[in-house]
Amino acid sequence: MSEEHKLKNCKFCGKSLPEEAIFCYYCHRELLTRPERPSLEPELRPMNRIVLVVGIVILVVIVFMLVLR
Repeated sequence: MSEEHKLKNCKFCGKSLPEEAIFCYYCHRELLTRPERPSLEPELRPMNRIVLVVGIVILVVIVFMLVLR
C-alpha cells in the first residue's frame, strides 16, 4: 500500500515540500502568511478627537487672555 504524497514548491527557494508543510525545511522560511496583529496604539475615536480639539482651543483662549492683560 503506497500512498502518493502531494508536493508543493517553496515560494522562496523552489525546493519540493509536502503539501501540508508550513515552513521550508531547506531555507527555513515560513510558507503560511499570518494575519495582521492588531495595533498596540489605540485609535482616537471621533468623539475623543473632538474633545481634544475643544480642549486645545480652550487652552489657547486662556493663554491669549493672560497675555493680553
